[in-house]
Amino acid sequence: MSDTAILEQLAGGRPIVELAHARERSDGVIGVRWRDGAAVVVCAHRCGLTRVPEAIAALPQLARLDLGGNQLTALPALPASLRQLYVDDNQLARLPALPALDVLDANRNRLEQVPPLADLAFAYLASNRLTALPTLTGVRCLNVSNNPLGALVLHDPAIRELRVEQAELRALSIERLTGLRELALRGNQLAVLPELAALGELRVLDLRANQLDELPDAVRALPLVKLDLRWNPLRAPPPWLDELRARGCLVYT
Repeated sequence: MSDTAILEQLAGGRPIVELAHARERSDGVIGVRWRDGAAVVVCAHRCGLTRVPEAIAALPQLARLDLGGNQLTALPALPASLRQLYVDDNQLARLPALPALDVLDANRNRLEQVPPLADLAFAYLASNRLTALPTLTGVRCLNVSNNPLGALVLHDPAIRELRVEQAELRALSIERLTGLRELALRGNQLAVLPELAALGELRVLDLRANQLDELPDAVRALPLVKLDLRWNPLRAPPPWLDELRARGCLVYT
């Protein structure tokens, strides 16, 4: 089956148009970027899709697939060539086995579990139903905010940016994330910070709206450019906060 025939199945009578650039999102139409007669980018954003044809796996050169903003509850097998997958704002309860992706955006679905993720630059899993994380290897930017995680243990030293906001966190273990540069923990239930001494690359630490009543001295030694402590019940802020304030990196009142 030709690429055109497969896209006609996906379109279901909707217009198929040429995308001006690879990242364009055109609502209500099937946008395509072609290379030598093969579809390399397909965008079906906000098209009212309820299913994706099984034949999508037969697109031999598809590198970017955007199915965001539809009504999908399941996905078929995906092309082995795929590197970027956008399925945000759907109703997915699960994901199929994933090819070697660079980018996964599955924000705002109904996911309760996710297959192993390896070597992704960006993994967006916010606003789902995850109570535990998938196996992670070589993931550099991870967003799992707005999931009922409760407690979290992370081991992947490749992580550079971690966002776990409003995730009902009461405990967090991240001492192995030695390359971490940005950590966002806003809106959780942390009364005690995780071990931070080994995080020698950490630049941004967002602790807003937790239950912290004291800070460990390890925070003082971090090379922070921003520390946000707003809306925590700190009983006696340590005197070294003045040093951070003098450096212009403290947001506290």
